[in-house]
Amino acid sequence: MIRIVSKAVAALASAAMALGAAPMAGAQAPARQARLATDPQEAGLTCFYAAVVTGGGKTEALAEASWFLFDLTRQQTEAAPETFAEKLEATASLPPPNLDTLAADAQTLLPQCASRYPLISSKRVVTLPADPFTREMQCFALTSYLAGMAESELEDSGESPFGKRVGALADRLAAKLTEERAKAAGIADEAGMIRQFSLALRDISPLGNPMKVLEACEAMK
Repeated sequence: MIRIVSKAVAALASAAMALGAAPMAGAQAPARQARLATDPQEAGLTCFYAAVVTGGGKTEALAEASWFLFDLTRQQTEAAPETFAEKLEATASLPPPNLDTLAADAQTLLPQCASRYPLISSKRVVTLPADPFTREMQCFALTSYLAGMAESELEDSGESPFGKRVGALADRLAAKLTEERAKAAGIADEAGMIRQFSLALRDISPLGNPMKVLEACEAMK
C-alpha cells in the first residue's frame, strides 16, 4: 500500500513547526486586534498556522491542525473529489498569510478559528462508516498521511512517539487491505488505488477532530 506525503506538505509542516517551536517570540509584540479573514483560503491557512504555533511545535498539534488544510481543500474539490490529494499538495505549497504577525496574533486568532470551524474543536465520539473496507481505507489514508508527515523533516530523530503511533496503525491497516479486497472493491491497479486513497482522505476528514478520528480508527477490531 502507498504512503503519501508530498514535498509541499512537508515544507509547509516544517515552516509551521519552526514557528511553533518559538511561540514566545511573538508574545513580546504589541497587542493587536487581529481578525480572521473572511476569505476561505486565507482563513484556513491562518488557522492552520495559528493552531501549530499555539501547540508549541508538537507533532500532535500539527496533525490536529491539518484538519484546516483538509477542510479548505475539500471545499475546493467539490466538483472533482478524486483530485483531493493533488489539490492538498497545491494548498500546502501556498505561503502563510501575515507571516510577520502570525506568531503574535496566534492566541487571538485561535478562538476565532474554533468559532468559524466548530468541528475542529469538537471532542464528540466519531462514528466510522459501517462498511469494513471503506472505514479501513479511510483510516489507512488518514494514518498514512499523518505518518508520512511525522516522518518528514519535522524532528531531528524522525521517531516521535506520535509518528510511531500512526505509523504502526497505518502498517496494520495496509496489511489488511489486500490486493484481493481491493479488486473486490473495484480497484484494478495502482492508479485506482491512488484515486481511492485521495477519495478516502477527503471523506474521512469531515467526520470530526483528527485526533478523535484517530482514536476511532485505533478502536477498530
